[in-house]
Amino acid sequence: MIPEIFQSSEPVRQISVWGLVIGMIVLFLGMNMRVEVKIQKEEDK
Repeated sequence: MIPEIFQSSEPVRQISVWGLVIGMIVLFLGMNMRVEVKIQKEEDK
């Protein structure tokens, strides 16, 4: 018995791939924002 998740059709796989891509972009942007905030705080000192 293979779970239905692994028997997913092609559109579902594409959605999961796009979800991963969007997640990576959001993480990357979030990390950049943190770095910018740290730089601004250092400049204020």
